[in-house]
Amino acid sequence: MPSPLLLGVTCFALIIILIVLGVPVAIGLGLAGVIGFYLLMGNANAVSYVAFDFTNNFVLTAIPLFILMGEVLVHGRISESLYRAATKWLAWAPGGLLHANIGACALFSAICGSSPATAAAIASISVPELERRGYDTRITVGSLAGGGTLGILIPPSVNMIVYGALTGASVARLFAGGILPGIMVSVLFMAYIAFQAVRNPMLAPKEKFVARRLPSTFFDLWPFVVIMGVVLGGIFGGIFTPTEGAAIGVFVSMVIILVQRQLRWSVLRDSFSSAVTTSAMVLIIVVGASIVGSFLAFAGVPRILAQAVANSGLSKWATLGLIYLLYLFLGLFMDGISAMLMTLPAIMPIIELLGFDIVWFGVVLVLFAEMATLTPPVAANVFVLQAISKKPLRDVYMGSMPFFFILLVSLVIITFLPVIILWLPNLMMGS
Repeated sequence: MPSPLLLGVTCFALIIILIVLGVPVAIGLGLAGVIGFYLLMGNANAVSYVAFDFTNNFVLTAIPLFILMGEVLVHGRISESLYRAATKWLAWAPGGLLHANIGACALFSAICGSSPATAAAIASISVPELERRGYDTRITVGSLAGGGTLGILIPPSVNMIVYGALTGASVARLFAGGILPGIMVSVLFMAYIAFQAVRNPMLAPKEKFVARRLPSTFFDLWPFVVIMGVVLGGIFGGIFTPTEGAAIGVFVSMVIILVQRQLRWSVLRDSFSSAVTTSAMVLIIVVGASIVGSFLAFAGVPRILAQAVANSGLSKWATLGLIYLLYLFLGLFMDGISAMLMTLPAIMPIIELLGFDIVWFGVVLVLFAEMATLTPPVAANVFVLQAISKKPLRDVYMGSMPFFFILLVSLVIITFLPVIILWLPNLMMGS
C-alpha cells in the first residue's frame, strides 16, 4: 500500500484535475475520496457511513432555512426597500448611488447568507437606475460584485455554518466575529469609491442630500430591523441555537411579507424552488467533501502534515503565509465552501498546532471565499453581474479587481489585528 502522504497528495491532485476538466466539484471530491478509501482499505464500504454520519448534523439544518429566509425576502421585494433606504442616507457622498450599492448589500447580507444572491438581489434593482443616470459602467458593476461578497461575511453566513459543523467552532461566535470585519470592509469599499469619484468626477454624478426624506426610511428599514433583532438577537443572547434562529427567521420573514401584502403563491413557489436548488448544491458539496475529508483522516494525512510543520523550522507566520497562498490558488478554480471543505481536514491540525484561534481562522477563510467570487476564471459574483448588466465580461472583471485588492488589504489587517474578529465574540459570549 502506498504511504498515507502519497495517497493524500494523489487525492488532492486528482481533485484539481477533475475540477479543471469540468467535473462538478461535489462529484470530483466524492470520487477522489472513494478511490482513496479503495486504495487504503481494499474497499469503499465506509463511504456510505461517512456521508450519512456527517450530514446527520443538527447544525447543517440551518443552511436550507437561512437560504429560504433570504429567498422569501428577495421575492417579497424587501431588497427594494433596503436599496431605497440606502439611497436616501448615502447618496450625498462623492460617488453618489455607488455608496448605496455597498450599503444595501451590507444590509441585505444580514438577512441572506449567500454572496451571489446578495449581488443579484441588489444589482437587479440598481443597475438600470445607475445606467439611466450615467454612472460609469465598470465602477458600477464592480461595486455590486464587491458589495455582494459581504453576503457571506456579515451574518448569517452559509460558509460559517459549514465551517462550524466541520470544525466544532461555535456558529454563534463565528457570526459575531464576522460583524466588525464586515463593517470594516464596507467602509473600505466606500472609501475607495469616494476617492475615485473625487479624482474623476465623470465616474458618478453628484446627488442631492434631502434631509426631509430620511424619516421615511423607517418604513423601508423596519423589516430588516425586526428580522435582525429577532434572529441575531436571539442567537447572540443564547435564547436559541442558530438552527432554531433560522427557522424563526423563515416564519418572521413570511409574516413580514404578509403584512406588506406580498405573500402570494408565486412568491412562495419561487422562494422554495430557489432555496431547494441552492441548498441541494451546497449540501451535495458537503457530502463529497466529507468523503474525501474522512479518507484523509483515516490515512493519517493531517497528523503527518502537522508533524512535518512542527519539524520544519518555519515560523508560524511563514507557515500561515503558505496556507494563505494555497487558498488564493484554490480560489481561482472553486468556490469558497468547496476549497474549505477539501482542505480543512489537513489544515486545521496545523492551525491548532500553531496556536491560532479557530474562530479567527473561520472568518479568515470567509474572506478568502469572498475573494474567490471575484477571481477568474471561476468568479460567481462576476458572472452574476455580467448576466444582469449585459455588459462585456472584461468590463465586469476590470471593475471588480479593485475590490478584490481591498479584500486582500482587509485580510492583512485582520491577520495582524485579530482583535477585530475576536473582540465582539469575547464581549458577548466570554473569552
